Amino acid sequence: MDLQGTKEARTQEEGAEGPLEAYGAGSGRSKEYHKNEGRDSHNHDDRPSIHPLRRRQQPFAYPHGARQAASPVPAVISRLREPSPSPEAISIPQALGLDSRDQRLLRKARRSPPVTKKTLSELDLPCIMSNINLRMDANFDRDLHFKPDLDGEKGQRKRKEAADYWDSLAAEITVYSYHAATADATEEVESSDGTRRTFDPRLPALFETLQDVIKTLVPERDHPTIMQNLEVPLLMQQIRKGVLDMLTLAKWLAKLLKTHCAPMRDEWADSMVEQIEKGSQSQDPREIVNGLRTLFSILEAMKLDVANHQIRAFRVLLIEDTVPFLQEYFQGKMSRGGFQVESARQWYLSVRDQARQEDANAEAQKTTPTPETEDSLKPLEALFRGISAQLLQFAPPTDFPETFLFDSERLWQLRSTVQNLINLDIAWYIFESYVNKHKRYLSTPEETYSTFRSRIWSLMEDGMDLENRVAGNPDNNDDDPDHRGGKRWTQNMRCIALEIARFACAALQLDPVVADDVIVPIEEALEWHLSNESELFVFFQNSMRSKILATTLAAARRYLPLSPLAICESQRAPLSVALGPAAPQTGTASASGSVNTLSLALTPQQSDIERIGMRLAHMGVLHWRVWAPLLYLRDEIALAEVEQSALV
Repeated sequence: MDLQGTKEARTQEEGAEGPLEAYGAGSGRSKEYHKNEGRDSHNHDDRPSIHPLRRRQQPFAYPHGARQAASPVPAVISRLREPSPSPEAISIPQALGLDSRDQRLLRKARRSPPVTKKTLSELDLPCIMSNINLRMDANFDRDLHFKPDLDGEKGQRKRKEAADYWDSLAAEITVYSYHAATADATEEVESSDGTRRTFDPRLPALFETLQDVIKTLVPERDHPTIMQNLEVPLLMQQIRKGVLDMLTLAKWLAKLLKTHCAPMRDEWADSMVEQIEKGSQSQDPREIVNGLRTLFSILEAMKLDVANHQIRAFRVLLIEDTVPFLQEYFQGKMSRGGFQVESARQWYLSVRDQARQEDANAEAQKTTPTPETEDSLKPLEALFRGISAQLLQFAPPTDFPETFLFDSERLWQLRSTVQNLINLDIAWYIFESYVNKHKRYLSTPEETYSTFRSRIWSLMEDGMDLENRVAGNPDNNDDDPDHRGGKRWTQNMRCIALEIARFACAALQLDPVVADDVIVPIEEALEWHLSNESELFVFFQNSMRSKILATTLAAARRYLPLSPLAICESQRAPLSVALGPAAPQTGTASASGSVNTLSLALTPQQSDIERIGMRLAHMGVLHWRVWAPLLYLRDEIALAEVEQSALV
């Protein structure tokens, strides 16, 4: 399927699309999708081919003292020599004067470029359609897109390997140039210990990779031209003879890529040509390598552009097919014994029994009628009670149930937000208590709270670092911001205490420089209530529990009849629209009976709780559709089917 096309074709109306088929049952991958784009009518056969100038170019400049003439063949040594790595191995001339690092990189750096057809294969359409994480994330992130994975420890390792590869390639070009200039490529060069100083060349693999990757990015009609101009044996022969016109090759590549890439990449392609031209004129191999590095970066960016275009094009299908895809995926894993979920089933049965017991106790103790959850929603309500308990509990859970495997990161994010809301309530309580103890009262509590919340919340968010969570590892949790009492948590708590003390000084009209007698009691109170499951924490925890459950169930009622796509789109609507008739009516009615719409605006805390409820309901409804028939209600459904068949 040609999703790239030429720029001219992209500016015209595309042809009719063929029907999109659903995820292929039992295949584990998506079926092929066909799209007639009507782009073959654009003729690109007039693109000029490369005509290398078969002339001897000026040799590269060598380090001071390096000889230009061929060295005599060394004497035969009687003892055995180390065999060469391969028949294509090239000797490293001693006279070239390469330092130990360059020699080590020539022998040990990776052989293929950082960007290859294999590394880009996960961006192919079949892999996109069968990517479980991507399918789940598409439901929650409208702007989902691929980007280079260069973050964290793994990203640093990738960058280091890539830098070593390009440095080794620059040294290799220097060696090729030396051999071409001195005609001693067959020289036997030994180190002091008698081992051969040789390396396997990388340039052949680079040109092969370049050819393979470009062929995946351009229409098939351009493949013959690519194979002609990137014929690896011919290019290597020209390099060995010192006659490869790299600038002409770069200009052809730039023209080819600019024909098919997004316009924003054109400047990048021109930069690649400039770098190679500069390197060719100055005989600087590092500049040439910089141009090649830019070239492969362009290819990676083009592949990412194609993949991100495909995500946007198939987004509706990815979302609507979420439930059947996941059911088929997990059913297959469970049948093969590759996914153990019995503990998750026991967890659900436990929280369901607990919910029934709590409802029975509440029914026996209530004195005034309260709205009850309809029976059809009670099994789902039990799920929300169980998962919200893990979001609200004082100590972080070891992990979430196995069935939430692809939602765990979102749940950890929700937990951090919920815990910060509880901590914010405690911080505000401590602030008010300190002010009231000095018999002062806030003249504008709403305005003060808004400013207080903004500044304290920013400090709490600074302490959140979900990627470095080490929850569940008690021996290494000082850097975990979710671990109460840890080193990092304590530092952040002291910053919050200082900010509360500044607010207290302003409210009491004290010196803006916070004195010890102000900050010490505030810091002690904050540390005690946030480090221990105190009565104050439990009070705000229970208050938050009732609010989150109410908003989550209200959102779940709205989402149950909707399709996955409709649920996803509802998350983007303004909060007042998304809440619909279930929005809390806090406004006051005037004498004419009309409602003051200004007073209907949610407070910042209400807004946060509503968004948490909508997010949790979104995850819960999709999760329920997948796992209720597979696991949670498996026995009930089987029993109902038996009873139904008996009646028939």
